[in-house]
Amino acid sequence: MRIPFRLPLTAALLLASQQHALAAASILIWPIDPVIEDQQQATALWLENRDSKPVYMQIRVLGWQQTAGKDDYSNQSDVIASPPVASIAPGKRQLIRLIKQSAPAAGQERAYRILVDEVPVKEPASSAAPGGAEMGLKFQMRYSVPLFVSGKGIWTKQDSEKPRDYATASQPQLSYRLQQQSSERWLEVRNQGAVHARISKVTLQGRSLNPGLMGYVLPGSQMRFALPPAGAFSSGKLMATVNDNKQPIAIPSY
Repeated sequence: MRIPFRLPLTAALLLASQQHALAAASILIWPIDPVIEDQQQATALWLENRDSKPVYMQIRVLGWQQTAGKDDYSNQSDVIASPPVASIAPGKRQLIRLIKQSAPAAGQERAYRILVDEVPVKEPASSAAPGGAEMGLKFQMRYSVPLFVSGKGIWTKQDSEKPRDYATASQPQLSYRLQQQSSERWLEVRNQGAVHARISKVTLQGRSLNPGLMGYVLPGSQMRFALPPAGAFSSGKLMATVNDNKQPIAIPSY
């Protein structure tokens, strides 16, 4: 069943700014780019409570597709989180196992989004405002982490326990074009490869479009990314850092 879902700006900004761990408010999450390869049944996600009070977390795994240039999330049962809820004491860590229930076909990759929600806890009556007035809404943090599950013959991320030549990693096949409608302009990136593309540090004709993380383009999908409202843009040499490649790569136009 498809469900409408919009990830909050907070989570998106955190994901863009952190390379190894996702941190905000009271929770530290790592890794921020988990994968489950063909020979693996599960992988680990760690949550650490850096607050002075216990936190209560709910963990869900949603199917992730991209349709008509937009992210599309759905309920699924191919990957489950265990435990799905956790109470974490101050200064303690909680291991969440992401368990594969069914594998992608050989040569394919599936994408998911792990949603980690901080569940609000009702404050004791003694903390209520004088006269019974409400102190306002308790802010609920939501963290979003991508998860990729690989079929046989696919790999995209280095493994410190078994080093391998990244030149042999599976790579996306990207191309781009510029789109405009009225005053709105987009960079549209298409991925005809078998694996996702994490695109960052994007330049067009030597001009920076995004110095950080621009976004993801899943296999067989295309995504639109807004261009700055000011300045003239025309098709030319588009360079970007893609996945774990050390050097920027050139993305051709179509």
